[in-house]
Amino acid sequence: MLPSKFDLIMNKNIYKLIVVFLSVLTFSCTQKFDEMNTDPVEPTEIPPSMAIGNLLVNGNIAEWSRYQQAYTLYTSLYSQYFANTTNYFNSGRYIMNLGWVDYGFFRTQYWESTRMYDDIKAYSEKYPDFDNHYWIARIQYELSSARTSDQIGDMPYTEGGRGIDYPKYDSQEFIYNSVLTGLDSAYVMLGKFTDQPTYGGEDVIYNGDLQKWRQLANSLLLRYAIRVSKVDPALGRKWGTVALSRDLINSNADNATVATDPHSFMRGHPLYEIAWWNEFRMSKTMQDYFTSTSTAVTDPRMYLYFDKVQREDVNAEELEGYKKLNQEGKLVDFTYSELKSGVYSISFYKGVENGLPAEAIPAMGNNPSDNSNIGPMFNNNSRYMIMSYAEVSFLKSEAALLGWGGNSEAAYLEGIRASWEYVATLSETQSFLSSIDPSKVDMEAYIKGLPTFSGHELENIQQQKWIANFPDGCEGWAEYRRTGYPTLNKVVKDDSGVDLGDGFIKKLPYTESEITINAKNALDPSNNQGQGEGIHVRVWWDID
Repeated sequence: MLPSKFDLIMNKNIYKLIVVFLSVLTFSCTQKFDEMNTDPVEPTEIPPSMAIGNLLVNGNIAEWSRYQQAYTLYTSLYSQYFANTTNYFNSGRYIMNLGWVDYGFFRTQYWESTRMYDDIKAYSEKYPDFDNHYWIARIQYELSSARTSDQIGDMPYTEGGRGIDYPKYDSQEFIYNSVLTGLDSAYVMLGKFTDQPTYGGEDVIYNGDLQKWRQLANSLLLRYAIRVSKVDPALGRKWGTVALSRDLINSNADNATVATDPHSFMRGHPLYEIAWWNEFRMSKTMQDYFTSTSTAVTDPRMYLYFDKVQREDVNAEELEGYKKLNQEGKLVDFTYSELKSGVYSISFYKGVENGLPAEAIPAMGNNPSDNSNIGPMFNNNSRYMIMSYAEVSFLKSEAALLGWGGNSEAAYLEGIRASWEYVATLSETQSFLSSIDPSKVDMEAYIKGLPTFSGHELENIQQQKWIANFPDGCEGWAEYRRTGYPTLNKVVKDDSGVDLGDGFIKKLPYTESEITINAKNALDPSNNQGQGEGIHVRVWWDID
């Protein structure tokens, strides 16, 4: 039966009443929404003093879980500071685990660096006298952004981590221009608010020292000016000459290092924390450069960077195997002695090849027990290096080579000496240095045996910068891709299934969440100078 006119009128009036009721209810709920969704414990705005520690620690990948997935599973292998010594990790053979890339770099960039930086920025815009707090955070944000882009290329820089569901990808060229401008602004602005407060102990790098932060900003400006000097010589010269005209990190006392805390969860020195898991050891590439660069002596830094393999349970048959390795030139400072009948002690330094197949790792000479772990310069409260005077010296050396001013060879030699001075004066290394034959740690003898500087200037600079920057795999790998130096070895086995051309990986891939959720932007074929996405794709500044 069709509804009557009365029924239609009544239904229409009931509908109106329901709409009015829901409107009132919605209005009432909306009035309470902010109150209901405000955590009475968690602050809605974070003072810079509460945010900066997280930004400086996690933004620099200075806790072990992120460090493992960013460095020792990726960039420290691809820079060939270390080689993999476990058969359950495959990244050394170029098999990508996107979850590691996500946690090591994407979450570091967007969950930590961007969010903490934005919180500090918002606070400084709302309240007066927080300019210094903001500009220090800005330096760290630009450093984090450049580091992340160096590993993955184009990325969400302006929109990533800022509540946008499908953030656009900015070109690395755009990112670098912004980073350079931001660092320059930070240097200038930190000199204008000397009457304002700054951070105290929560600044785990410089304890609120504005002048040292200015020096770091300017030194980073020089680093990134050099980084773009091949792909955009004019841009590099513009910012490089500006940086060279101002204060730089000018001694080891100015080094940018993060304070560690072994008594806090995951806050000991990250490399030291994970070095005992037997997942990596010194690479053969490092061993070769330590022993062959100078005709005079082994690089003294080897004895501080790495530890000697020592065993006291070697039988006669095994001893013959080690003797053979030594005869083949694979061991450094090999010694042995008989402890009792048929049982020997042995000691030596050794590095392992990169990219060994899983089945080869347990063999003599390949496993972690037969290769050198990290050495005396590291303990659980060692400071974590971000940028050193040695690196700045090598940057100045290359700048002079580019015609930006200065004496290239003098800066090169200063970089070598600064690198040694830093590690040789650490409290961590004093006990070891007091017990070793002084002739083994004679840096001046090492320098005298180096090849002639002229004729191979860039190669010499980059070899020494690579050694001095240990264990910073992000910088080591970036500089290798930019310059081709030092000469690295192809992995023994490449399981990527990708044509890499010269046999070397070019960048890390985008994460699974980006590829699936933000595919329109992540897989845009115009990304990375029209190369799209993949581990064979060169980043913008990597032009040859």
